[in-house]
Amino acid sequence: MHLVTQVLKQAEKLPWYVWASLVVLPVGASVFAFSLLNRMDAFECLSVQASPAVSDSTRLYCAQMMADRRQANDLANAIEMASTVSENHPLRTDRDRLIQQWSSRLMELSEALFQEGKLDEAVSLAHRVPISTSIYETTRDRIQEWQKIWKAAEETYQTAQSAFENNELSVAQGEARKLLKVQNHYWRVTRFQDLVSQIQSVRENKKAQKGGRDRKQTTDLLPNKPLTTNDLVARWQQEQASEAAAHLAKARRLASTGDMNTLRQAVFEAEMVFSGTPQFDEAQRLISEWNSQIEAVEDRPYLNRATKLASKGDMVSLQAAISEANNIYFGRALYKEAQSKIDQWTNQVRQLHDQQYSEQLPPNPSDPSNQSNSYRSTDYRSPPDTP
Repeated sequence: MHLVTQVLKQAEKLPWYVWASLVVLPVGASVFAFSLLNRMDAFECLSVQASPAVSDSTRLYCAQMMADRRQANDLANAIEMASTVSENHPLRTDRDRLIQQWSSRLMELSEALFQEGKLDEAVSLAHRVPISTSIYETTRDRIQEWQKIWKAAEETYQTAQSAFENNELSVAQGEARKLLKVQNHYWRVTRFQDLVSQIQSVRENKKAQKGGRDRKQTTDLLPNKPLTTNDLVARWQQEQASEAAAHLAKARRLASTGDMNTLRQAVFEAEMVFSGTPQFDEAQRLISEWNSQIEAVEDRPYLNRATKLASKGDMVSLQAAISEANNIYFGRALYKEAQSKIDQWTNQVRQLHDQQYSEQLPPNPSDPSNQSNSYRSTDYRSPPDTP
């Protein structure tokens, strides 16, 4: 007891910063350790793709962790990792569904890059969509369309630049107006504003050099006074709004027939309503509505066949029904309905498995329907198994 008292008395003489370090260091170490524990799975997943010894279920688990970051490169890497899951693995159906979902998201990010003016990055990212997905052909078509749009816009811009060099401002103005119809935000807004600024700059320079002389040379372009950038933009926006109204009216007429071919034409016509016009939001709403109708007609046969298969109630038919319904991928109009059916049929498969075991039926290893992991799991966020 006397020793403890002496120790406490000596401790009272310690400086405050010594006590602070004694308190802070353990707390800091605990925080660091907790952070490390939370990140350990991510660190381990970094080496998964390079290791042939890792199990397929672990690869799929790590792929989903990557995809959840929702960044372009992470999604592309997740697709590549999931693609290494073997074809005969019980989670193959889930693998295919996830790859389809991630590929759709990858194309959305690619489209955003294209609209930002990053053509090469958009094409490079879109090329990472696997050939096995249902959107592969659409992706290739879209890449060609991007390149065609880009080439035409570049030619228009170069023509305008040549007109500047030849002092043909009316030609340059006409070429600038063409950019307003380009289906790309970068060319339609950023590069268009560049040309308008150049037009205005040249006119102001002419005015300064000539000191007000030869005003008649510009009367064809500027009847009263030089138009500002805002004046030109306002005038062309008014023209765009008029054209947008005409496109939207035509799209509505086409869609009113209810025929699938004319409905697709209606979507194409509505897509000619560009961002920045008063009709743009309404056009986007109608495009979404009409696309949903088209997708429902296209995908309903999958769901009908799946429902017919599932009505038989046996293990093989239920699994075939799940596989058929998985053809309706993420983002489609009937996706939620299909997933609801899949969950229902998955529960039936589980019940049949439980019944089989309770009746002590001897499993047949050669029959895939007797493999305990052959049914679809809607959530594979279980800890990864060991190789």
